[in-house]
Amino acid sequence: MKTILKAIFIVVVFCSCNADVKTQTTHDDISQAAIGTSEKRSNHAPQATVKSDVAKQKGSSLLGKTTIEIEGMGWLNCAGTLIAPNKGEGGLGVSLIAKSQEACSNGSGKILLNKLISRKGNKAVFEVMDEIDIASSYPGKVYTWTTCKVKQADREELYVIHFKDQRQANLTEIYDLWYVDRVAGKFIKMKNAAGITCVNPDYADEL
Repeated sequence: MKTILKAIFIVVVFCSCNADVKTQTTHDDISQAAIGTSEKRSNHAPQATVKSDVAKQKGSSLLGKTTIEIEGMGWLNCAGTLIAPNKGEGGLGVSLIAKSQEACSNGSGKILLNKLISRKGNKAVFEVMDEIDIASSYPGKVYTWTTCKVKQADREELYVIHFKDQRQANLTEIYDLWYVDRVAGKFIKMKNAAGITCVNPDYADEL
């Protein structure tokens, strides 16, 4: 009888130890799985950040930056013009900037709508209110700004245009057209150029 009880006791103790081992193994497996998942997330996190940074860099905006900050970022001021303000408006300007002199010549970079905010000595400081990213297929297609007149309107207004340079006084093949809204401080893209006549700003140079 003592032998049987002893045998039963040994079996019970063995089962209990085996259950503890299984429980510990399960806990260890869960911990390892959690660590593995955490490591995978850590490995993927930098990649996601890089992709985000690249996307941000490609679509980098200059809105709100000053002309002094933009110069410090390596942009060149290719060309610009001041807009005669209407009553109650501040000083505004439109400019073309690019990362190199070659890009200036090819019409690639950004066209900015700027607002005069201060003066630093004899230098006017502007703040960017709006921008258009451009990549011209020069010399076939060109970006510039010029005065355009809407049919039956009393006066001409300033527009940014993407057009085919046909070496003629009035431009007829216009691909894209933005109205310069001086009150809102925005470039307003027009749906089409129907009824709008634009002056070729380079035509006089050909005479």
